[in-house]
Amino acid sequence: MRTAMRAGRIGSAELADLVARGASLDFSFPVSSLTRLAALAPPATMVGTARLDSGFTFQAGAEGYPQVHLVVTGSVPLVCQRCLGLLEWPVSVDVRLTMVRDDQEAGVLAEPFDTVLLADGDLLPEQVVEDEVLAALPLAPKHADGTPCGIGADREGGRDANVKSGEMHRPMAGLADLLGRGDRQGDK
Repeated sequence: MRTAMRAGRIGSAELADLVARGASLDFSFPVSSLTRLAALAPPATMVGTARLDSGFTFQAGAEGYPQVHLVVTGSVPLVCQRCLGLLEWPVSVDVRLTMVRDDQEAGVLAEPFDTVLLADGDLLPEQVVEDEVLAALPLAPKHADGTPCGIGADREGGRDANVKSGEMHRPMAGLADLLGRGDRQGDK
């Protein structure tokens, strides 16, 4: 049974019930509500239109700790580190997390379990989604090699227009004249 809902917290009693029933919950979060992800978007981007859809399936874990199977899909607007233009990064996260109350509980788990720390016994779905998506993002996102960078990001008279026209851009070319020294490359 899947229930669509939006909750800031899932309390410990509710969490125990969800695990006991093997229930599933669906959440949809606008990227603009996930502050750490929204901060990665280009400044002039409409972050409010991007959404992340997630499904949480609760179950009993092998070592007595509850687990959640998390699936997140959607896209996140990022800055391409090659052209500095908009890059819609597709998100596809599929992970099983063991829920623990503190680092000490996480330390006794057998490897290779990934964990999520409960906040005062409560699960914060929005925070879990944001944490897992951030962990899945590349350190330096860029358009695919076969995709020309900056499509639709040309700025009239800007760097992108100069590069595409083949025009050489030399920002320091007039510096010697401004300093009153002329062109004295041969001087020592």
